[in-house]
Amino acid sequence: MGNGRGEGIVQGRRWSDLLDRLAEQLRQLPADPFKLSRVVVSSAATGRIVGQEVAARLGISAGISYPPPERLMAELAERAGVARDRSRWLGTPLDLATWEAIDALASEHPVLARAADGTGSRRATAGRLARLQRWYVNVAPDLIAAWLHGSDTGADGAPLPERWAWQPALLRATVDALEVDPLETLAAIVEAASVDPTPTILFAVDDLTTPQQKVVEALPGLTEIAADEAVDGPRAEVDVALHDSHGPARQVEVLRDELTRAFEADPTLEPRQVAIICPRPERYAQLLDAAFSPATDGAHPGRGLRVQPVARQSGNPTLVLLATLLRLGELRASASQLVDLLLEEPIEHRWLLDDRQAIIELVGGAGVHWGMDADHRAVFALDGLAQNTWLRGLDRLLIGLSVAPGHHGGLALAGADVVESSDLQTVGALCEIVSRLRRLVAQTAVPATIPEWVARSRSAISDLLGCPQDEQWQLMHAHTVLTRLENDHLGSGTLLTRGEFAHLLTGSLTSARARVAAGNGSLMVAPLGELRHVEHRLVALLGVTDDVVPGGSGQLPDSVDLGGLVPDQRQLRLQQLLGHARSAPKLVIVRQAYSQRSNDPVPAPAAISWLLEELGVAPEPIRHPPTASSEANYEGSPSFDPAGHAGALARRQLTSRAAPVDTARTKRRRQALTRPVGRAPQQVTLGQLGRFLADPAKAFLRSAVNLPLYSEPELADEMPLGLSGLSQWQVVNSLLDALKQDRPLDSVIRRLLGDEQLPADEIGRSEFNRAREQAEKLWAEASGAWHADVVDVPVDLQFDLPVLGQLRLIDEVRCRGGASISVTPSHGLDKLIPPWLESLALTASGTPTPGRLFRLIKDPTNYRSQIVDTRTVGQPDPGAAMTRLSTVLRAYVLGQYRLIPAPATAAIRYADDVGRSRLDARQWRGAPGYRHPKVDRFGPAWALFYDDEVAELFTDRPNPEDPTNGQESAFGAWAVALYGDLLGGN
Repeated sequence: MGNGRGEGIVQGRRWSDLLDRLAEQLRQLPADPFKLSRVVVSSAATGRIVGQEVAARLGISAGISYPPPERLMAELAERAGVARDRSRWLGTPLDLATWEAIDALASEHPVLARAADGTGSRRATAGRLARLQRWYVNVAPDLIAAWLHGSDTGADGAPLPERWAWQPALLRATVDALEVDPLETLAAIVEAASVDPTPTILFAVDDLTTPQQKVVEALPGLTEIAADEAVDGPRAEVDVALHDSHGPARQVEVLRDELTRAFEADPTLEPRQVAIICPRPERYAQLLDAAFSPATDGAHPGRGLRVQPVARQSGNPTLVLLATLLRLGELRASASQLVDLLLEEPIEHRWLLDDRQAIIELVGGAGVHWGMDADHRAVFALDGLAQNTWLRGLDRLLIGLSVAPGHHGGLALAGADVVESSDLQTVGALCEIVSRLRRLVAQTAVPATIPEWVARSRSAISDLLGCPQDEQWQLMHAHTVLTRLENDHLGSGTLLTRGEFAHLLTGSLTSARARVAAGNGSLMVAPLGELRHVEHRLVALLGVTDDVVPGGSGQLPDSVDLGGLVPDQRQLRLQQLLGHARSAPKLVIVRQAYSQRSNDPVPAPAAISWLLEELGVAPEPIRHPPTASSEANYEGSPSFDPAGHAGALARRQLTSRAAPVDTARTKRRRQALTRPVGRAPQQVTLGQLGRFLADPAKAFLRSAVNLPLYSEPELADEMPLGLSGLSQWQVVNSLLDALKQDRPLDSVIRRLLGDEQLPADEIGRSEFNRAREQAEKLWAEASGAWHADVVDVPVDLQFDLPVLGQLRLIDEVRCRGGASISVTPSHGLDKLIPPWLESLALTASGTPTPGRLFRLIKDPTNYRSQIVDTRTVGQPDPGAAMTRLSTVLRAYVLGQYRLIPAPATAAIRYADDVGRSRLDARQWRGAPGYRHPKVDRFGPAWALFYDDEVAELFTDRPNPEDPTNGQESAFGAWAVALYGDLLGGN
């Protein structure tokens, strides 16, 4: 460290000896309770540990501060009156000053001209060059001094090559724009240090920048206590365990097992005596937090080791939200995006928006897709398009509150059906929030200086945000950050867009990694170099890779050639790694030796090989399997992971060809198929039978376990350019309803435009006309039958179902021209069920009546078009109709208590295959989907009972109460019994 620094140097190697010597030095200081002492340490974490050790030796540690070098510099800068200048050099003002300098010199230097062309690249380049100038001050302040005095030479005194020739001019322009000379600031700090009366001890600090070294050397009466590997005799050997693993996730699992094993083997070992050294903690933060987070009983015992959190701190959510709000004008403000913002705690608390589902229902039902209003969409080259914006959606909610359902009130826009009077407070809050957001979007559209942006930000906080009492610190911190930005940039004339200021704001919010929990009893996770000399009983090395250790040289991109002025960062990292390894008698190394994808060997990290050679050991690597559920993981020294062990057992069962284990769905299905049956209801209608047959699983869940299935409200962020799927069906069905009621079709398009269900402008009209063509095509075929003579025929039939009891079928069927007519744009086979049931009921009542279905199906010769399909269903024989109805009613009664395994479409197709003697088992395998020859999909209710495999329909045998017709599966028995001749198969 140099022998000319301070009054003397006290050297030692062992951490405890260094602490003893520190305590002895502190005892020699004057015992004045009003006089402070200072111990400069390498880091804040080291300071906490040193403070505790000093207190243990002296009985008290009052009146002693333990600042790291950075904080020492800040304290002395405050005392010298240059704290603001130092803050401006280290903060965002230097970035903006560099930005201005790039603009000023762009015409003289082509390299800078390219950076000034685009806003994004200019901002990034300015930030990069600002870091470079700070680095120059830390590494080569004499070169900076020469440049500031007009020199354009390099560190060796020779003229700079053309590729670097712009740097001296940029530095001078930057200093002029910032009005801060970093060397004058440093000189003032050095001067303050030279007259500082506080007794100072430099304790085990290995690395100082050049400015820090100048300041420390200026401190009067400085004593240095330095770690020196060459003193105190030979060092004890280190017990090294080397574990070869795979990717980062697996390495963390191995580390957790080995730490658990160490604590199990030595009951005296405490978490505070163990350190995990990870050169880049951010790479492993999420994995470490997940692996060591506390869990319930039965989890891995390693979860109870009290490992400190590693991931970055969450920071201030209010400031993060503020930055997003300021950028809202550049964002699409989609429905889901803005709903998520509305439900952030600062807005939710301020406006009492505590019901997420209600807000989603209102926003989705109002037809909001994206965009605040038409002006906001102009940013995306969609000028004047207001449909499905937040403004239009809120108008629809207000109309829905003000105008009675079914009335348009003379307005071109229809009210939203989802809104009720109880939603008045929520709708009012949404309207006020969106109004203020629109004003904010308009205000932030104009570039402004940073003080002006601070004023806008404070206004946004006042208008939109609020926090509970215990979270008020967020607002106080937000105002503190804004005030600091304002003070740092007073007088700056640089104009920033909203995106640039938001980037600046979020940059100032970047939280460091979670603080090392040194001294609180936790197992510590530290980066390379932190706690380097602190002794532990066990040190674990994780994540040592070639790109980190030894890593890069430390010289920044764009740097001029500084020769020997640049510290050798590679050697420094290796020495830090060696220091950590020697700080404990036991060392656990987890490294990647195999590919996480192929399990092939990969080159071992060079730093680990160097470390083992320096330690003079050659441990036998312990190879770990690629997954926690590998059987090898539980042989020899077994893993402690109960979940992985269960996975290993399951894998063994699969590979040993044992009987397959029932899945949760299989167990649930078998329970549902065999539930006890109760009595039949007294009566039933054809509508009830039709709904049951359309989805027996849904009916079972509703009746047996009182579990109604309904779709959760969803938000749509995109404006479709066409009608497809459900939207297409809804429009065609609306047109059919108008045709059935002899209403003009123009009334339909008015309603659809008012509800904003069609795409915008000409696209919407084109799509409507296409749907109109389909509806008219279908109606042209069905209108004759629909307008035939209408007769309402009552149905009243009595059935005696063995074991189940008596049941009465009562209803009224409307016949048109002597047939039951159904017209639908749906192509599903389940749409045959209503006219089929009506035909059976009328025929069983003594009036043989066919059922006719008119529907649209895909043209087999042109998948882009549709054709009309007409089907006639029914049973002309009254006795056969009565028998078939008895089977339907039996299924209905049983289905109130147990699952009837007959998905409608699949059952109809299977019965038709059996009836036509063309059953091919190969067509009844595989996952359902539009490419499957028989089953396009199961409904959501069936997903509770069946895995994604059609063949599973045939795995359950019929129950005694099920039909007996030669079918080996319950599905086949019910399919044939219910739909045997529905499609005309024999």
